[in-house]
Amino acid sequence: MPALIDDTPETFVSDELARESDVTVSTNITPQAEYKGFASYVMSAIFLIVWLGWSLLPDKILHDVGIHYYPSRWWALAIPSYILIAMIYTYVALALYNIEVETVPLNDLRTLVDDSGVIVTQVHEGQARQAHEAVPLDYYVHHPTSGIWDLPIGKVNEVLYSAGNMESDQL
Repeated sequence: MPALIDDTPETFVSDELARESDVTVSTNITPQAEYKGFASYVMSAIFLIVWLGWSLLPDKILHDVGIHYYPSRWWALAIPSYILIAMIYTYVALALYNIEVETVPLNDLRTLVDDSGVIVTQVHEGQARQAHEAVPLDYYVHHPTSGIWDLPIGKVNEVLYSAGNMESDQL
């Protein structure tokens, strides 16, 4: 795996991580996709019509058509209700799981820094600097970067909470 940060002035953050990732987005659409979509649309429409007929038509009309055996109409309301409650339960359960289990505590260092972050330490365009010189982070506060970079938390706090806010100087 190549180094993410190189001290040479010619190096900027690139999309190498995205190219090396095992996550891919497929644009391969099979020729049968239209037929499968149309068939599923027709089948779901037929299912809806049969379900509405079973749940709303009186017994006399169903008997006249020749349908004498069908499930209780209680199931016409029970099954969709069970499905709806299961969907709501799943939504709430996943939200609670993400909050309670997957979220790190606020006093954990991982809330500020992670392994894949790229801190702004490289040169911005048009300025050749020596490898030991620091990049003025004030440049990146109110100007766009040439990639997706992380600002150090100290600089973010300085900009947000300092008495002499730099934003008034920029106007």
